[in-house]
Amino acid sequence: MEWSSSTLCAFTTERVAARYLAMNGDHNDDEAPQQHHGSGDNAAAGPSNSNQISTSFFPPPPQVYKNFTKRNLRYLDILNSHPLADGEPSWDQLDATQRLERQSAILRQHTSTSKTSAQEQQDDDVDMAVVEDSANDQGSDELPDFDLKAELEPPNVDWIEEDGGYTVFGQLWPIPDVMPSLEQLGIPVLYPLEGTDRKELLLTLLRTLLQTYREITGDLLKPAQPYDVWVPAVPDPSLTPEQQQQQMATNPGFWTQSTEAKDRLKHMQNVVVNMQFLINELRPVQAKETLKLIMQMQLERRKQETKLIRDKCESMRSRVEELKAMLAKQSRP
Repeated sequence: MEWSSSTLCAFTTERVAARYLAMNGDHNDDEAPQQHHGSGDNAAAGPSNSNQISTSFFPPPPQVYKNFTKRNLRYLDILNSHPLADGEPSWDQLDATQRLERQSAILRQHTSTSKTSAQEQQDDDVDMAVVEDSANDQGSDELPDFDLKAELEPPNVDWIEEDGGYTVFGQLWPIPDVMPSLEQLGIPVLYPLEGTDRKELLLTLLRTLLQTYREITGDLLKPAQPYDVWVPAVPDPSLTPEQQQQQMATNPGFWTQSTEAKDRLKHMQNVVVNMQFLINELRPVQAKETLKLIMQMQLERRKQETKLIRDKCESMRSRVEELKAMLAKQSRP
C-alpha cells in the first residue's frame, strides 16, 4: 500500500497530537476530542482533522481553572436553586463533610428527577435536552468531590467591608485605602513636615541624591582597598588607669566589615522614597494647575473659533452687499 506525502504528513501529525493529549490530559468536560484515522487523502485533509490537530497543541489550562467548567457551574446553579426545608440548617452551619454529603444528595436527586422528566416529556426544547443529557451521562459516581459553593461562589462584599479590608497574596489592603506615612513604613523623614516649600525640598533632595551617587561612583573608581576596618576599643571609665591599660593591652580593638557602601545605597533609597512622598503631596496642586491649563486652552480655542466665525460672517456680508450692488446695476435701464 502506497501513501501519498500529504496523507503521511497528516497521519504523523495526528499521531503526535494524540500522544500530546494522552500526556497532558483533556481538561474540557463538555467536549471530548474525536480522532479520525483515515488512509485516504480526503480524510486526512478534512476539516475535522485539521481543527483537531490545530487545537491539540495548545497547552492545558492552569490548575486553578480546572474547577470552573460548564458542568460544575450547572451544578452550582442547581445547588443555589434548591430550596431548604423548614428546620434544615443553612450551608454556613455545616462542616466540610456535611456540606459535601448534602451537595451529593441534591445533585443525585436532581439527576434522577431529570431522567424521569426526560422520559415523560418528549417535546422539550433541543438545547435543554442537550444540557440534561450531558448532566445525566455523568452519573452519580462522577459528581464533584469538592465544595462547589465554597470554591466557585464569589466572596461576600459585606464581610470584606465589615472586616475593614481584604488580603491578596498575603498582604492586607484596608478599606478605604489609606496611604501609610513614612514613620509607619519605618523610613526616616529627611525634610521638615510643615512650613517649607515642597518645590525647594524636592530640589534639595535631588541634590542629595546626585551627591550620594557621585560619592558611590568615586568609591568605585578608587584602587582596591580592604573591606574590613579597624575599630579601636573604648576603655571602661569606671576602671582605674592601670586597669584600663591592662584592658587595652588584652583587647585593643577588633576588625569589622565596612558598611559605608551599604549605608550610602540605603541613604539613596530613603531619599528616593522621600521624593516620591513629596511628589504625591503635590498631586492635588498638579491636578489644579492642569485643570487651569485645560480651561485656558478651551477659552483660547473658543476665542479663535468665535473670531473665525465673525470674520466669515463679515466676508459673507460684504459678498452679499457686492451681489446686491451688481443686481442693482443690472436692473437699471
